[in-house]
Parts: sequence; C-alpha cells; structure tokens
Amino acid sequence: MTIIWKFSTHPRLKDSNGLWNVYWVSDRELETNIKTLYQTEPNADAEFWARLFVNTFDCEPLALRHMSAYLEKLGYRAANKVYRELNNFQHYTQLKYDQHDIWQIAWLFSSTPDIFFSNFNSQLPLENYAYIKMEGKIKDEIVRNLGMQKRRSDWGLLRYSTRTYLQEALQNQGYKQPQLSCYLLAWDSFKEIYAPQRVTGGRSLPAPTDEQLHMMANLYNKLVQSPQVAALGKANQAKIQAWLNECIQALRTYQTKHLISLDSPTGGNEDSAVLSEMILNGASESQWEQIEIQEPAFALTAILTELLTRIDSDTDNCLLLIYGFALDYRSIAPIFEIYYTTVRNRYNQAMQQLLKQVAQWAQEKLGVTPDSESLNEMQSPLKECLKKYYKSLIFQSVFRTAWEQLDDQRRNILHLRYFRQMDEAAIARQLQLCELEVSNKVVTGREELATAIKEWIQNRLNILPDLLNPRTDKIVTLVQRLIANFPDPDFV
Repeated sequence: MTIIWKFSTHPRLKDSNGLWNVYWVSDRELETNIKTLYQTEPNADAEFWARLFVNTFDCEPLALRHMSAYLEKLGYRAANKVYRELNNFQHYTQLKYDQHDIWQIAWLFSSTPDIFFSNFNSQLPLENYAYIKMEGKIKDEIVRNLGMQKRRSDWGLLRYSTRTYLQEALQNQGYKQPQLSCYLLAWDSFKEIYAPQRVTGGRSLPAPTDEQLHMMANLYNKLVQSPQVAALGKANQAKIQAWLNECIQALRTYQTKHLISLDSPTGGNEDSAVLSEMILNGASESQWEQIEIQEPAFALTAILTELLTRIDSDTDNCLLLIYGFALDYRSIAPIFEIYYTTVRNRYNQAMQQLLKQVAQWAQEKLGVTPDSESLNEMQSPLKECLKKYYKSLIFQSVFRTAWEQLDDQRRNILHLRYFRQMDEAAIARQLQLCELEVSNKVVTGREELATAIKEWIQNRLNILPDLLNPRTDKIVTLVQRLIANFPDPDFV
C-alpha cells in the first residue's frame, strides 16, 4: 500500500556499472506501527498521517522517523526535478552534480523533520509545502556549495566535490586509466571514512588523522575490483595521503581554469536566463531568506486562485492556453476566431488586474510597497504561480483520471521514460521487452493521454476538434512534462 510505503521505507543506493539506482528498504518497526495506525483510520490519506506526525513530534517517539521516511520520497522527487534543471547547464564545470549527489542532499534535509517543519503553517497543504520547500533547500545548498568552493580549505574542497567533477579535474591534468580509477577509488574511501567526522572549532577542515588514513587504505584494498587497478599494488597510508593531495591539486587547478560567475548566461546565450535565476528563481540578498520567502508563496497561490475564479471565462481560457499549454498569441487567436492583438490586449488587461490585486496583498502581508518597480519585480513570481495553477488544473481535471486508466505496463514505461529519463533501449533491458514494443507503448500511452487532454480542452472551450490539431505537439509536450513532474508513487 502506498501509505505504508511512504511512511516506513528508506532509500538505498546501488551502483550498477556506474549507474546509480535507488531501491527502498522497509523499516520493520515503522512498518508495524503505520499498519497498526492505518487500521484505525483506513480511509485517511497521506496528508492526514503527515499532519498527525508533525503535530506529535514531541510526544510520539516514532513520529520523527515516520516523517523522515515521508520526506525522503518528496526529496527524491524534488532532487530529480532539480537535476533535470541543472542538466541544462552541465557544460559549466562548477555545476557537475551527479543525480545521486542531489538525492543525498535531499535526504540530508529529510533526516531532521522537526527542523524542516519548524515554521510550518498548518493552514497550508502539507505535501505541497514540503515539496516546494525541499526543492528550495536543495537549490540553495547547491548555490551555497558553489559559492564556497573558492573559500574552502584543501580538505573541505575534496570532501564537498562530486565524483564527476573530480574525474574531469584529474583528466584535465592528464591522468588516464588505470591510474584515474585508482585516484577515484581513493576519493571514495576518503568520503566514506572522513566525511562522518565532526569538525570542532575553526572554519578549515583538518587533514585526516593517521588512523583515518590507515582505515582508508584498508577500505581501498577491499574495494579494488579491476585487475588493472589491482596491478598497481595495494594501498597504504602514505599512498592514500599522496593520492588525495594530488586530487586536491587537480581540483584547485581545474577550479581556477573553469571558474565562472553564477550570473553568466545559460547555454552560452547572452540573452538567456542567468544561472542564479534558474537556481534561486528570483533570489533575495540572502540565500537562506529564499527558503523563508517560499512559505508565503503558498498564500500568494491562494490569493491567485481566488482571483482567477472571479475573472470572465474568455480571459480564464486565454490564460489556460498561455500558461497551461505554452501557446503564444498567434496560436491562440484562431482557436477563438479573433485577432491575435485581441488576445494580447485581453492578456495584458488580466495581468494588470492580477498584479494590482497581488500588490495589494504584498503590501498587507509582506510590507512591499506597490510602486511600479515592485510591480515589475512581482511579474516573474506571478507568472510562475500561474503556470503551476493551470498545470495543476489540467492535472486534477483530466490528466490524473486518464493516467489511471492506462494499463500498469504502459504507466510504468512512461514513468521510466519521462520521469526517470531512461531511453527506450534501457527500459527494454530493465523490463525484458523488445525495444520496438517499448517504443510502441510509449507512443500509444502518450497519445491516449494527449487525446484525453485534447477532448477536455475542446469541451471546455466549446470548439471544433480541428482547431486544436495544429497544437497537438504542444499537448504532447505538456503530457511529457506532467509525467515528469507528477510521478506515480507506485513506480518511484
């Protein structure tokens, strides 16, 4: 059962030939407890149990552990979303985060649910609150780590580096196999032995102790599997220290060569968004303030929801097509059989009305002066809220039902394709199917979902089917995004 799974399992990582996979291990004590509780309220959903545990942190010994397990699932989803965003900037060396690195950042925050929920407003939807806050904390931690690189001590730099980043740094210095694997294995041993040690006093991390270096050497010798690496001989304390020092030197050299600003444009395009905007989504002066700012964002969404229920249907449908389906004015105009300038004017009037109402709310709740500059600053978060609102509307109104009507195999394949980002060949190997069969199920499943959405929007707008045919590609793109952002928990 999904609720039992959410509150009683913990993630484990498994390295399959360089590809890290997550599997979930049951905690017997948590499983027994949640099953017992579930029998008392068999109709209660995950939101109910999460709220119960948050409210009983102080008196229920297992509440913290249940919520840690719960946050690990949300953290996994949020980390995957952040990873997909970072993939757009992976040619920038300082953003070389492997997916499992980001998972572990999320799971670190999941380990202290009492701290995570310390400012939780019980009037907000808990799952949405936790997901958005987790996403913000992950992004903030990444930005913090990037900003700290220049100031870190040698051992701090080595500890907080990622394996991918270190490998590229070593390759940049000319290291090749099997020596490269030797250094990376030494780093793996360092991370395993050194990282858990607490630092007391001072800002610089101390060098590993002789005892730790000895333990690293023993672990290295146990981990050696490649005959080529084994041929280089067994490691000892002195070798481990020398290898780690060379890793540090390679990182320093590579960092200096490839250091860029967080305000560099993405994708090498000077007109595109800057990295800091992508990561912080409109950051305040303090990175940690951004996490706190995300909490009143729920109130902003609530205000928008109320406002959108009062606008006329033509304007509502116009915003739906713009923010739900990413259509431009010229694409929308034929659907309503009007000029594109009419669509543009209708949109501008609606945005001005919404901005005015949001500015009034911001002045009352956040102390933001609603002058022209403040209004301009509000446009970006307002548009993000509109995107979330209309995509959520599509999901709740039609996508969820259409998704549940697909057979289990196609749901699983679509989940692996668009949420896990696996190619069809990899899916075929994992499910032991032929690649052609996988490809066919991806296409037919995607088409069924797109058809359901197309029929829904056709009925909502009361238009002829042919008017939507030129927009089929946009609907298919939306389907892929919905699968990627609303994964089925049964397949996570």
